Amino acid sequence: MDYDYIVIGAGSAGCVTASRLVREWGAKVLLLEAGLPANSALIRMPAGTFKMLFNGSPYIKRYTTAHQSSLGDRTVSIPQGNVVGGGSSVNAMAYTRGSRADYDRWVAATGDPGWSWDGLIPYFRKQEGNQRLDNEAHGADGPLKVSDPLYRADVADRFVRAMQRQGLPFATDFNAGTLRGVGYMQTTTHGGQRCSAADAFLAPVMADPRLSLITQANVHRILFNGDRAIGVEYMTGGTLVRARASAEVIVCAGAFATPKLLMLSGIGPAAHLRELGVDVRVDSPGVGEHLQDHNVAVVSMTTRGQHGYFGEDRGRRALLNGLQYLAFHNGPIASNGAETMAFVNLRVPDGEPDLQLYCIGVMWPDPQAPKPTYGMTLMANLVQPRSRGTVRLISADPTDDALVSPNWLADDGDTERLVEAIRYLRGIAAREPFVSIVTEEVGPGTRLQSDDALSDYIRRTTESNYHPVGTCRMGRPNDFMSVLTPDLKVKGANGLRVFDASMMPSIISSNTNATVMAVADRAVDIMMSRTMAVPSAGGDVLAMQPE
Repeated sequence: MDYDYIVIGAGSAGCVTASRLVREWGAKVLLLEAGLPANSALIRMPAGTFKMLFNGSPYIKRYTTAHQSSLGDRTVSIPQGNVVGGGSSVNAMAYTRGSRADYDRWVAATGDPGWSWDGLIPYFRKQEGNQRLDNEAHGADGPLKVSDPLYRADVADRFVRAMQRQGLPFATDFNAGTLRGVGYMQTTTHGGQRCSAADAFLAPVMADPRLSLITQANVHRILFNGDRAIGVEYMTGGTLVRARASAEVIVCAGAFATPKLLMLSGIGPAAHLRELGVDVRVDSPGVGEHLQDHNVAVVSMTTRGQHGYFGEDRGRRALLNGLQYLAFHNGPIASNGAETMAFVNLRVPDGEPDLQLYCIGVMWPDPQAPKPTYGMTLMANLVQPRSRGTVRLISADPTDDALVSPNWLADDGDTERLVEAIRYLRGIAAREPFVSIVTEEVGPGTRLQSDDALSDYIRRTTESNYHPVGTCRMGRPNDFMSVLTPDLKVKGANGLRVFDASMMPSIISSNTNATVMAVADRAVDIMMSRTMAVPSAGGDVLAMQPE
């Protein structure tokens, strides 16, 4: 089969990319997704996130990491979307963009001012259909619906009050370029239902005959003619298929699968590829390097009675909540379970935040903890980790998962900051408005007090906040460890680009989904040689140069 473009991965980036190419450019597009169609009621219900995450789901693929020496040699399970819409169909729907400083680092890494905050804001605004905000930073008319919580657990309101008592300002908008503060989380929801990238971008073009979406399609390798990508080879329904692209092949498979596919296609660290018998097409040592992810530490506690969500999915309560949701699309089922967040810097209170804090109305699962009961969890997410990990091939067999090694806490500074975060969260729980409802700290448990004991606890329990990035990062032409040019072309190949989170030269300081969609939007413009005026730091207007 012949197409103009082949897009690999129907996650957040792939949905944006395929939609724009079909709708605006009239292109014939093949969109390949390894996962399933997004046809479950659990996907539509915001509260379904935790059901899918904790109870297992075919819409989530779990990567088991290599044994991590930095975590006491344990392995960790990292869930990723395995469905049309990718992470946007199974995540907690947090709509956040990071800070201006995050994108300043991207400009420093690439030399392209278009990757600045100001350069990306037009794409955020164009995509966004915000329920409440409509200004220079926000759009109200876009297809990606964004709204305030329809339901808040009691612990959420207590958390917002508690953080203000610690001197943190109340934030009405976490998406205007600065993060410090506490407030209520806006989510990609509308009328009590999830709005995924598949809903916002792909659904409007699904009936267009120029779009071919194939699910449960596992791409084995990219096909080349000389140094030019000309198509892909993929398996579907037990049949090996070859498809050709006359224009470009665009990889949107995510921070784990994208480097795996490049390496299977001969683009990666030469010694590693030769060791596994893969012919080297491009010696690109940065493929699979520079993995960054937000990892968390939790303080979990029981409460006096119901202040969160325990038991809301059982018996009579489940029936009543279900009826309320069916009738009005509100109530507990309309919540993502974490209605609040805060951004802090414990060492430099007025500095750029390095921790994202959540309050969740359930006890976080821990095999060593007592049976779940009424409770809550305070969670600290390390948003600027110093540790770096890798993605490698296990073998040359395309059906094998990538070998992921996040290497969390390899940098002692990361561990120290999370120990400080646990002490800080304990301090919050020990004061009103929490102390009157908390009965026991279950994790780490009050017996653990020393830095060494808390460090051991974190190494035993830390896990992903589900934001892996950076494994095919963009950079300047003379940066030999960068995989992509600033226009997201794969170095050493023609007709091949990467538009997903693996392109990030550094992780942003918050949930990554909104940024991934804005990146893909700008990437289409770059690929199609559009130009856009970008204000410089000095107020001048810089013109993006077309290819």
